[in-house]
Amino acid sequence: MAGPRWRWSARGAWWRILVPLAAVVAGLGAAIGCVLAARALGASQDASSAVGVAVGSAGILLVGLVVLRTVQPAQRRLMLASKGRVGPSVAIGLGIGAAIMVGSAIIIGTGAGIDGDARDQLEEAQIALAGVWWQTALIVFALIVLAPLGEEILFRALELRGLVRLIPFAVAAPISGLLFTAAHYDAWVAWPRTLALVATGWALAWLYRWRGIPATITAHATVNTVAAIALIIQQ
Repeated sequence: MAGPRWRWSARGAWWRILVPLAAVVAGLGAAIGCVLAARALGASQDASSAVGVAVGSAGILLVGLVVLRTVQPAQRRLMLASKGRVGPSVAIGLGIGAAIMVGSAIIIGTGAGIDGDARDQLEEAQIALAGVWWQTALIVFALIVLAPLGEEILFRALELRGLVRLIPFAVAAPISGLLFTAAHYDAWVAWPRTLALVATGWALAWLYRWRGIPATITAHATVNTVAAIALIIQQ
């Protein structure tokens, strides 16, 4: 009986691991398709990019929600549960999100300071807001709402739990951080951003284990809110 149970568990694990990666590819494809379509219709580069960011994030969230519907209700409740009361979990998420933001700033700032090429690459990869209200609103909504919800469902509730079926959590957490990092296009541009995203993914994995998905969504949204405010100030 041990063998069949392990094989069933492994199949479920790989399904949970691969679906998030497929969702990211699908979301990226949808975003690129929307950008190209908008450009063909005469939209500006800034408008096309805003639509692409929103569509990509919405696509990832949609896949996550669809996959959740296929999971047994008992499993779904476990995946989305708060470990402890929701209020304290959200408060902890806010604090961890702020700590992640500070840590990421230190990593990126140090890397940019010692590597001029990395600094230039980071500046080129930064999202630019055109000052048009609907474009700004669309990108901010995608950053603060769509991305935290979709990515936490996929990378923590699904992928991390799938990895833990196969390997110890202490190993699964950094692996999930690497996979989370690979899903962000700017991670491929400059190494300081890559390191910051790996650390962020690892921290969110531990937070998910400790307090559940309400805390990780809050932490993720906190990080992205600070990033969105910075973009608005710089426009």
